[in-house]
Amino acid sequence: MKSAFLVPFFGDLPAYFSFWAKSCETNHENFHWFVYNDRTASAYSLNEAVTMIPYQFDEMIADFKKMLSLKISGYRLRNVCDYRIMFYFLRRDREPLDDFDFIGYTDMDMIYGRLSDFLPSDMSRYAMISADDGKPCGPFTLISRSAVQSLSGFDKLKLIIQNQVHVSFNEAEDLMNFVSGGNPVFCHTDPLQPARTPGFNFRKTFSVWDKGRVKVWDNRGNEKEGGFYHFSRYKNKHGFRVKADALDREQWAVYRYGITDIRSKWMSYLLKLSLVI
Repeated sequence: MKSAFLVPFFGDLPAYFSFWAKSCETNHENFHWFVYNDRTASAYSLNEAVTMIPYQFDEMIADFKKMLSLKISGYRLRNVCDYRIMFYFLRRDREPLDDFDFIGYTDMDMIYGRLSDFLPSDMSRYAMISADDGKPCGPFTLISRSAVQSLSGFDKLKLIIQNQVHVSFNEAEDLMNFVSGGNPVFCHTDPLQPARTPGFNFRKTFSVWDKGRVKVWDNRGNEKEGGFYHFSRYKNKHGFRVKADALDREQWAVYRYGITDIRSKWMSYLLKLSLVI
């Protein structure tokens, strides 16, 4: 099964973007990420899994009006989380989206492991696959292409998109219920999102990317490999630093103080120490 993630991101790409993109690359045989960015001058392939596409916020607003008769007012970046649900209709004639079996949305403040190892083997029977229990997941949700096409008739979603208030509908059960149309869904933290699985303390975790695999540890002694690690709790904290030279290593870690290589025993000690301080 082939899946495409549509990722609008307006503004300067974050310091951790290169690590995100590298973790995408391991999954290029089954997944592709289209990143829509207003600071990108021209379309290009960043790697085998990531395509960068120039896209202005005003251009997106015009596309919503032209293609879906939806009026968006103002420059509200938080609402992009809901806009992206409908990006398939804005971009299907410009990217080969109909070549994919699933269309999804995801975040950038995360690193991926080998995703196919943690998805159901019978993906085709599901209308939605997500990494949250019983609902869509903002960091990782896939919707079958036939179910995505039905979203053009979802009046509640249209109202949400035109609303000036951010309501995080991309994680709403109503969205899952509409998309499913009575068909089965696979919405589970385990095994895709280890840090959120039962027994884990998601507030005290770190993760190691190792040649394309991602493993997560917490302060309770839990250790688990999974599909991805979402570090949204840490990215904006004072002291979060990204060491760019770690990108060329076969192993690097994401923890409360940033992204770093783990060549030394001292660094391994600091990772564990970060779980208790």
